[in-house]
Amino acid sequence: MSPQQLSYQHPKVALYLEAYTPLVEQWFHALRACPALTELRATAQTRDVLGNVERLESLFRSIVDDLFDQGGAVLEHALAVVSEHRDAVVWTNQMVPRPGADLVELAASLRHKFKRNISLALMEALICLQSAIAYGRDTLGLAGAALEATLRRSTVLLASLSVLHDEQEVARMRYLTGDPREIQHPTFTVSDIVGGAFHIPADRFRVVGADGHQRIRFASVPPSGLVPTSPTMKCPAHRLTNEDGEPLNNELWDLLVDIYRDSGQLA
Repeated sequence: MSPQQLSYQHPKVALYLEAYTPLVEQWFHALRACPALTELRATAQTRDVLGNVERLESLFRSIVDDLFDQGGAVLEHALAVVSEHRDAVVWTNQMVPRPGADLVELAASLRHKFKRNISLALMEALICLQSAIAYGRDTLGLAGAALEATLRRSTVLLASLSVLHDEQEVARMRYLTGDPREIQHPTFTVSDIVGGAFHIPADRFRVVGADGHQRIRFASVPPSGLVPTSPTMKCPAHRLTNEDGEPLNNELWDLLVDIYRDSGQLA
């Protein structure tokens, strides 16, 4: 069965395959070509980690604005799909479009949702990365190039959160951090995360691989017991791959490792 046929079996599947995934792919293309990212990388060593991460989040969100301002076929089709399946969209009580909202209002709501999701994805990646840095340094005794290389091989940390249902992902993060609070934006911000609002302790990690090939992963997580009421869809950034066949999420992970290295966090 083709993705197009599958997409009409459940509204959530249609939303992910025909609206969210094409928009995320377009966003990554724009990120790679973004002059502001080149400038941020070139000057990262002049700022602390919070300054760099806040700039990065602002850049991420501005790319969303650019894509929606420019419009085009990808956005038009995404809005058509969202319009058809608007009742299945998880708006998280933020800028929920009114019943019968036109495409202009739907576009504003979808823009807000996309930016919120970008910020949330960044925060979750930062929690994983910061906690892995602490584990690598304090438990494995790594620093500098050895810590950096181990982190770059540890993309499974982010990937493990990308294949869960939303409710399961919330439960997974609560178990990993031991914190009952739900990680949501704007309840929490990247400033909170960099400041240590959430942390995954060492006993939630394992290291695998021989010396020089080590990577960090999460220890086994007990089943949440949650039964999803809708299909479980991979995060679009994990579903999509680059020219090397790697999930696009890996590019985000590498970028964050670069930022933390250049901010002096891996020494």
